[in-house]
Amino acid sequence: MNPINKFWWFVATSAVITLVLLFSLAWLFWQQLTPAEKIIIDTISSKNFIYIFSAILLIAGCLIFVFDGILHVYILPAKKLTGETHIINSVNHSHRICIEGSRDIMRLAEAINEGAERYENLQRNVDEMIHFARTESEKERNILAAVMSELPEGILICNSEGQIILYNKKARQLFESRTGLKQEQNLQNGLVGIGRSVFGIIEKKLLVHALDEIAAGLKEANRNVSSFITVSREEKLLRAEAVPVLNHLKQITGFILIFEDITEQLEKESRFDSLLLSFTRGVRASIAGIRSAIEVVLEYPDIKKEQLNEFTGIIHRESITLGNMIDETFFNYSCRFNSMWPLVKMSAADLIETVKKKAEEKPGVTIHFLKPDIPCWIKVDTYSMITAFLFLLEELENETGQHEFRCSIECKNKFIMINIMWEGNPLKIETFRVLDKKIIRIEKEGKPLTLKEIMKHHEAEAFSFVDRNTANKSCIRLLLPSTGESVSENTRNLTILPESRPVFYDFDLFNQPGQVPEMDNRPLSELIYTVFDTETTGLNPEEDEIISVGAIRIVNGHLLRDESFDQLVNPGRTLPFESIQFHGIEEHMLQNQPSIEQVLPRFGKFAEGTVLVAHNAAFDMRMLQMKESKSKIKFINPVLDTMLLSAIVHPAHTDHNLEAIAARLGVSIIGRHTALGDAIATGELFTKLIPLLSKMGIYTLKQAREASRKTQFAKIKY
Repeated sequence: MNPINKFWWFVATSAVITLVLLFSLAWLFWQQLTPAEKIIIDTISSKNFIYIFSAILLIAGCLIFVFDGILHVYILPAKKLTGETHIINSVNHSHRICIEGSRDIMRLAEAINEGAERYENLQRNVDEMIHFARTESEKERNILAAVMSELPEGILICNSEGQIILYNKKARQLFESRTGLKQEQNLQNGLVGIGRSVFGIIEKKLLVHALDEIAAGLKEANRNVSSFITVSREEKLLRAEAVPVLNHLKQITGFILIFEDITEQLEKESRFDSLLLSFTRGVRASIAGIRSAIEVVLEYPDIKKEQLNEFTGIIHRESITLGNMIDETFFNYSCRFNSMWPLVKMSAADLIETVKKKAEEKPGVTIHFLKPDIPCWIKVDTYSMITAFLFLLEELENETGQHEFRCSIECKNKFIMINIMWEGNPLKIETFRVLDKKIIRIEKEGKPLTLKEIMKHHEAEAFSFVDRNTANKSCIRLLLPSTGESVSENTRNLTILPESRPVFYDFDLFNQPGQVPEMDNRPLSELIYTVFDTETTGLNPEEDEIISVGAIRIVNGHLLRDESFDQLVNPGRTLPFESIQFHGIEEHMLQNQPSIEQVLPRFGKFAEGTVLVAHNAAFDMRMLQMKESKSKIKFINPVLDTMLLSAIVHPAHTDHNLEAIAARLGVSIIGRHTALGDAIATGELFTKLIPLLSKMGIYTLKQAREASRKTQFAKIKY
C-alpha cells in the first residue's frame, strides 16, 4: 500500500477508536447526572451549539494539519531515506540523498552521504587495485576472444541441456540469414544466441546420436569425438564435429560443436569427378587409336611406306591429343581432392553393436552378432551408415517376413565384409536394385540419400547372394575398405572443467536448471528476459499503429547488446505530426519497411521462451494484443513492468517515469524515444532493480508479479 494512504488509514482508525472511547465515557457520565443537571447541560449546549461545533472543527483541522506535518516532515522523509540508502548500497554508489524533512532526518541524511562518500572512495581504491590485478588476465581474455571470433570454423559451446552459452561470429554467419526473404527461414529453424536451444538450428536426432556415440566411446576409452553432416540456412553442407566438455569427475556437462563449410570443396570434388570421367573417355579413345595403329604395323611388317606413314601419323596425332589432354587436366586440377564426408575410424564390431542396439528397440526384431576374433577397423560416417543398416533391416523384414537375423564380420586382405544373414529365400536382383535407388527413410526420418549414394561415399559395395556353405541361408554382404590399425584421430584433448569457475568465460550456465514450464518459482537472476519497447503513431491502441519494435536480451544478468531486435514497421497510414515530433520517425523512413504482420512473427521467435520486460508494459502489450488477428501471433510470455517494480522498491517516490528511475539508479539513457534505445535503457534499469527487489524479500518471478499487482499503477487499463 502507498505509504501516504497507509498513514492516513492509521490516523483515521486511531480517530475512530478515540471517538468511540470519548462517546463511551460521555454516555457513562451522562448516566450519572440528575435530571436537573441534564436540563442545564442541554440548555447550555443548545444556546452555544455553533461555538461548540466550530471549536470541534477547529481542533480537528489543527490535528489534521499536525498529522500532515508529521507525515511530510518525519514519515515520508524516513521512508525515502530507506529507499535511497538501498540505492547507494546496491546499485548506484554515486547517488546522494537530497530530501526535505525534520532537522534530525536531514542530519541523518548528511551523515549517510558522508559515509557514502567515504565508501565510494574506498570502493574506487579497491576497484583500481582489482583493475590493476586483472590487467594481464584481461589481455589474455581479449586475445582468446579475438581468436574465437576470427576462427574460420563456426564454434558453438552448449551445456548439457543444449543451451548455447558461447558462440563465435562464424557460427552466427553459418546459421542465420541476414538479408531478404531468407529471414523467414530463421523463424522456422531458430536463432543463434546465448541461452537459446541448439536444437532450433540442428536436427535433434543428429545431436542425440553424436552424444550417444561420444558417451559409448568414453566408456570404452577408444574415442571421444563424433562427426556428422548438417545443412546451414543458405543450404550449404556443413561438416560438424562434437567434442564433450567434462567436469572434474569426468562427467559430460556440455559439448562443443565445430562447423566447417564443405560446400565449395564438395563442388570441386564433383567437378573433378566430371573431369575425370571426361578425361577417362578421351584417354580411352586416343589409346584405342594408337593401339590399333601399332597392332596393324606389328601384324604387317612389310606394309607399304605410304600406309606406314599414315599409321605413324595416326599414332603421332593421337599422342599429341593425349598429351594436350593430360596438360589441360593437370592445369585445371593438379591434385585429387580428398573425400568431403567426415569419415571417422572405428571398429566394425562397434558399428554393428550400435546397429543391433537400435534395431532391437523395435519389438520382435532379434539380431545375433558373432564378433570377429581380431579387431577390424573401417572408416565411416556413423550416422549415415547406421541409418543405411537400419533401412536394410526394415526392408528385409518387409520383403522376407523374417524378424531374426545374424551378423558376422570377416577381414580379408584390404577389405572388411559385413554379412547380414537370414533363413529363407534371398532378395531378387531386381528387388535389390530398387532398394539401391530408394531414398532412405526410417520411421519417417533419415538421410535424403539413396543406399547407392551412401555406399559410393564410403567406397563400399552391397550385394545379395545365397550362402552355398549353409542350407537355406541367404545373405546381404557389405564390402568396405579396411583402414588397418586404429589411430588416434578419433580422440581430442578434452576440456575438463575445474571445480572452481574458469578464468576467462562465465560457464555458470553449465549448472543452471533446465527450461521448465514452472517458471514462477525460478529466481529472477536465473531467468532469460527479452526487454522490448514499441514506437507508435499515437497513444490509442484501438486506432494507432506500431511503427518500430526494439528489443534486447538479458541472460545471466547481462545485457547481450549483440543480440538485439530493431525493426521499423510500415503502418500503412500517414503519421501524425505530433508523433513525428516525439520519436523522430518520418514517413519516408517507413515506405520500404515490412508490415506488422511480417515483423511480429520474427519478434515472437526472438522472444520465444523468455520473460518479457517493458516500461509501462500495459500499453505495449495492448498494442501487441490488437495485432493478434492480423499477425496470427499471440504473446503468452510472462511479463514484468519496470514502472511497477520501481513503485515496489521506491514506494515513497511519486515519479516513476523512465528518466526519473534512471536518475535515481545512475543509468544514462542514450537514444531516448527510439524503440531499441528505450529497450536498452529499460534493460539496464531492470538489472539494477533485481538486487533492490531481493532486499525486500522478492526473489522469484511469482513474487515479483504478485507484488506488482498490488501497486496503484497496475490498475491502469488501456
